[in-house]
Amino acid sequence: MVQSESTRLDAVFNVLSDGERRRVMHHLTNASDGTATLEELATLGDDSAGSEVRLRHIHLPRLDAAKFIEYDERSETVLYHENNAIEKILTECCRNR
Repeated sequence: MVQSESTRLDAVFNVLSDGERRRVMHHLTNASDGTATLEELATLGDDSAGSEVRLRHIHLPRLDAAKFIEYDERSETVLYHENNAIEKILTECCRNR
């Protein structure tokens, strides 16, 4: 049991190890309805054109695979799946932003 909990926690930290993914998750956890568009999320990064490409092809699929979000490629919308553990981690990580 401890091994599976440890493995799950490692997976969460692995996904949240990237600053761009943490920014996306922080934004979504603070959104009133837990949704955002790809365009909206791209403006969170330093380079909006490059950020949109990275979000579309790297970060959103990774967050979706981890079941943190649901990313609809056709509508380019993101839906956050509420998770108290992730929110606590993000609160600590983003405290001094």
